[in-house]
Amino acid sequence: MGRAEFSQVTGIPKDTLIGAELNRREPKAGILMSIAQQWPEYAAYLLTDDTSAKQRNPELEALARELEDQKKAS
Repeated sequence: MGRAEFSQVTGIPKDTLIGAELNRREPKAGILMSIAQQWPEYAAYLLTDDTSAKQRNPELEALARELEDQKKAS
């Protein structure tokens, strides 16, 4: 995806993206939130810059516990 499309999808101005990419400015919280809303699976990475960061999903964790409980009950 190019900068123009990324800008359109996220609503972040292209010049702002370029500034962040070139380390001219730190992205503000609103920029990170716009990206995380489009790609929530990368929210932890955006905040930590750690590619091994695991994104927690409480709803998915609750479903997994429920499934495990059902397996134990049967």
